[in-house]
Amino acid sequence: MRYLLTGGCGFIGSHLCSLLISRGDEVVCIDNRSTGSIKNVEHLMNHPRFVFLNLNVATISSNGDNQYNCLIDEKKIDGIFHLASPTAPGDVQRLPDDTVAVNDAGTVKLMEFAKRKGAKLLFASSVKVLGDCPRVQPYIIGKREGEKLCLENGFKIARLGSVYGPNMRVDDSRVIPVFITKTLRNETISVWNGGRQLDSFCYVDDIVKGLAKFMDSEHSGVIELGNPVPTSIITLAEIILSINGSKSTVVTNENVLVVDECHKVPDISLARNYLRWQPETSLRVGITKTIEYYKEIMQ
Repeated sequence: MRYLLTGGCGFIGSHLCSLLISRGDEVVCIDNRSTGSIKNVEHLMNHPRFVFLNLNVATISSNGDNQYNCLIDEKKIDGIFHLASPTAPGDVQRLPDDTVAVNDAGTVKLMEFAKRKGAKLLFASSVKVLGDCPRVQPYIIGKREGEKLCLENGFKIARLGSVYGPNMRVDDSRVIPVFITKTLRNETISVWNGGRQLDSFCYVDDIVKGLAKFMDSEHSGVIELGNPVPTSIITLAEIILSINGSKSTVVTNENVLVVDECHKVPDISLARNYLRWQPETSLRVGITKTIEYYKEIMQ
């Protein structure tokens, strides 16, 4: 099978590229590297079934880019994974317009292309669209619009819970990279709301297997993927500290109360029923693998 994958240099996208190549598929990876890194797919750059295009899917002209046309439009495409989007709060706040555009205008362009090629399209969304997340409002706006477009046109929508693992940047502003980098530097971890707020965390290897199963299936519409078991932020901090033996301490400030109405725990019943999928990696095992990755890149 031959797949087009946007955001392929990003955290999740790079793992999905590796999975597809490992099972014998061809991959055309598109990324403008605004938040992703070419290092994440360096091991694939000389592979005969992998092609990288440095393009912004939201700004490709209606007639396409010449490079885009030569490598994509003239060949068969079986499916499109649309993962391109800033996701971490810091990136969304830095690139608000780009975040909306890649999920809105970018999705329109990819839908048109999918229809022309007779290809499947899978749009990566987030369970956060079901709640209120002021810190990443452009992300929510973009994902809601992308979902609306895909639902109206019969395409696939994967709503993801929080995902973590290797290939997340050192300066990624999501909670697991922040906690790991702070503990490796023996810095203090500060948590608001006493650390009682809940989130769910799914290891990236499990997520990309779910995305591939969803694409391979005949199911359309929305399927949620992630870890259905919530973990408190204070428990997460304690797990990370216990694994790496850091000298860091955790400060819980009961006086700092932040309204957090993001929806964070996925309902994976459809994934279990239709895809026969559920996460297999325990939080402790996944965190251990992620810490080893950060130890290597922070040397």
